[in-house]
Amino acid sequence: MGLKELKIGDLTAKIPIVQGAMGIGVSLSGLAAAVADEGGIGTISGVQIGFREPDFAANTVEANLRAIGKEIKKAREKTKGIIAMNLMVAMSNYELYVKKAVEEKIDLIVSGAGLPLALPRLVE
Repeated sequence: MGLKELKIGDLTAKIPIVQGAMGIGVSLSGLAAAVADEGGIGTISGVQIGFREPDFAANTVEANLRAIGKEIKKAREKTKGIIAMNLMVAMSNYELYVKKAVEEKIDLIVSGAGLPLALPRLVE
């Protein structure tokens, strides 16, 4: 028995697997691209994603925004597959991070840890 493709809007994952987002430093572009290359949906975790930026402690929001862009770009360089970003609603600056991911043309946004009531407006 084979697994059926997963269709989300106009995207099709050949293998119906969505890699779960694992926080700070685990689910970044490398893992997400590897999963996407195999036909699943690779997920980049947005939780304190800027932790490697030199000014993270002093400018956390700016560091996180830069890192969102960098990780999405790096994933795109490594794969043509589907890349998602996990952004928890309970995070501070959730809306800023969603807007940045959309600006960087992320394929999907996964939101938990609260009701993503603003998400439809943010991704129009």
